[in-house]
Amino acid sequence: MAFVIFLFSTNLVAEKKPFNTGRSSTKALLWSIIPGGGQIYNKQYVKAGIDILAESLLIGTAINYHIKMNDAYSLYEQTHSQAHYDEYNYYYQQQQNMIWWWATVKLLALLDAYIDAKMYNFNEKKNKLDLEFEGLGMSLRYNF
Repeated sequence: MAFVIFLFSTNLVAEKKPFNTGRSSTKALLWSIIPGGGQIYNKQYVKAGIDILAESLLIGTAINYHIKMNDAYSLYEQTHSQAHYDEYNYYYQQQQNMIWWWATVKLLALLDAYIDAKMYNFNEKKNKLDLEFEGLGMSLRYNF
């Protein structure tokens, strides 16, 4: 979370751009709060679908493990069986793993949306710049 705040704050300070990229990286970060939102904002629909699917599966699996964990703990409270406690502990660990994987996917989605917004018109800008090498000379040309 601190990394997201850092990206957001540095983006606000460094918002003075020499050229317009067509996409705001701040908006991309804010839209990324919603699964796939930053990718949809950047018109990266395949990435958005993958992000929505990955986050949904991880959150759904974490909720499923949470339900199983609570059931195992209820059985443990009734029976005080070590087997039920071990089952509870297993589901707890699996739930925590899913939450960490979700956080990792969310961070990658945030970074992807931020970078895509910064690089949105990169190919257009790259095509305007022409670098040529001839013999021992070099020429650099920028087309307006």
